[in-house]
Amino acid sequence: MTMKNLKVIFPKTLIVFSVLFLFSACKKDKDNSVADNFDPTKYYFTGEAADGMSTSYAWTFKPNAVAYLTAFGGSQDATLTYTYKGGVLEVGGNKFTILDNAITATDNPRYKSYHLQKIPDADAFAGKIFKGTVATNGVNNGKSCLIKFTATGKFTVSIDGFGQTGSGADYTLINNGIATANTGSEGRRHLMSIGGGQLYYSQNNAASKTHYFSILTLQ
Repeated sequence: MTMKNLKVIFPKTLIVFSVLFLFSACKKDKDNSVADNFDPTKYYFTGEAADGMSTSYAWTFKPNAVAYLTAFGGSQDATLTYTYKGGVLEVGGNKFTILDNAITATDNPRYKSYHLQKIPDADAFAGKIFKGTVATNGVNNGKSCLIKFTATGKFTVSIDGFGQTGSGADYTLINNGIATANTGSEGRRHLMSIGGGQLYYSQNNAASKTHYFSILTLQ
């Protein structure tokens, strides 16, 4: 190949690489721009976490960069700050990767599942029935669990055929997809959340030191 040909090819090669570099840079900027448009305050996320035993949990987010964590039937809660940048939501020292409005990974192995949910426009529980089995203090022996919600803000819980909330108890809505309740003189706390079309449920009984956890299916 002659020096003349090299002189022609080399500049063309530079042009090609320059175009590819610019395309890559633009694509990266575009991807970051899309990721940075994610607004945590329009979402909550929930699922199963394990800390000695499995439980349900729920994270909610406020505009002032404050996040709220609820777990173990609502008997454990925390107020923390969060940041979000370039597809990574960091809260409470945990990092969650967000892609296409879904959590795809976390650096904390205690989170067994995580469902990023858009805040519903209305009560996501009203009039619905969920059923499954429930683990007691981390052990699932196949005990049945049935939870019914009325259209008027009440719910009933039956575990192994035993009704625990009488004819119905009030629940408090959080972001329309999370509900908490405190029933019974023994300090029975309930946490219920919708994630991936299922109901994540945990209950903590302070008097008997009993913890229930279940992932229930819509009937």
